[in-house]
Amino acid sequence: MMTRFRPARALLLFATVLLPVLTGCTDKRMRSAFSENDEIRLMVGGSIPFTYEPNTCQLSFSRDRKEFRAHTDNMSDFYAVRFTELPTIQGQTVTADLTWTTERDVLTRKNLTLEVVRIEGDQFWLWSNSGRIGLCIRILE
Repeated sequence: MMTRFRPARALLLFATVLLPVLTGCTDKRMRSAFSENDEIRLMVGGSIPFTYEPNTCQLSFSRDRKEFRAHTDNMSDFYAVRFTELPTIQGQTVTADLTWTTERDVLTRKNLTLEVVRIEGDQFWLWSNSGRIGLCIRILE
């Protein structure tokens, strides 16, 4: 008995079986690449909308507000994150609201779940699997 090729069924098979496997590998590589870089920056998907440059940018941190900001001197580009609780240890999961600029807009993600994937001194690397968002912050005293 011969069966016909059904594109819809093949697409469904790909979406349910192969796509999660392929994107899982991509997400792990993206997370790994993000956490291996020492720059203070924001990564969304595969792009880097903001990287801190010491000569043209500033960092700010408020322990009371549980907030970190990195921005250009004139505030034309920035990212800001406000945590429900401050990150302290590797493996910790925290929730935060994140706001950042793009070339044309200011975007916000509320209640973003982030995992602390690396800590070096006062610098923290946080990653959101669901949002494919990585941010590196510095807890300033």
